[in-house]
Amino acid sequence: MKKAIARKISFFFKLWYGVRYGRRVTFGKRVLINHKFIFRGKGRLVVGSDANLWSHGEKNGFYTFNPGAFIHVGSRSRLNGITVQCKTEVGIGEDCLAGSAILIDTDFHSVSFEHRNDTTYIKSRPIRIGDKVWIAGQSAVLKGVTVGDRAVIGFRAVVTKDVPPETIVAGNPAKEIGKII
Repeated sequence: MKKAIARKISFFFKLWYGVRYGRRVTFGKRVLINHKFIFRGKGRLVVGSDANLWSHGEKNGFYTFNPGAFIHVGSRSRLNGITVQCKTEVGIGEDCLAGSAILIDTDFHSVSFEHRNDTTYIKSRPIRIGDKVWIAGQSAVLKGVTVGDRAVIGFRAVVTKDVPPETIVAGNPAKEIGKII
């Protein structure tokens, strides 16, 4: 019964977001979504079928900083309070689970004071999250990181390097603490 009500509510929110954001935001079939959704910028967001963006606490926020920026959320992924800040590309695979994590594919500014606002010195690299990945709450995945299939990112981990498939990482900076058996 509850799922049927959520689907009906989602239908109206998808219509509203379609009018509000136009072709910049595309939802697949049977996506669950509520009022805790933010999209900003001139980039694009594509959400796969059966994805669940029904957030309970924090809003799911998707921010693009370039007209060519592209965010993709795979089918059957469940996002609850995630923030994605994208200048180039952020891809979240299928069947993923993410809590109140943040994914940032750019530095937003140079570390050098002399070049702080010079866009030629600002680094950006795509983020790629594999399939069946679990990103625990309050963790951060930074620019250029690829997370392999079935990996787990622990609570409050800061991921600055690639994570191999079926690996558990935690800490700041994130380090391997185990393998998925």
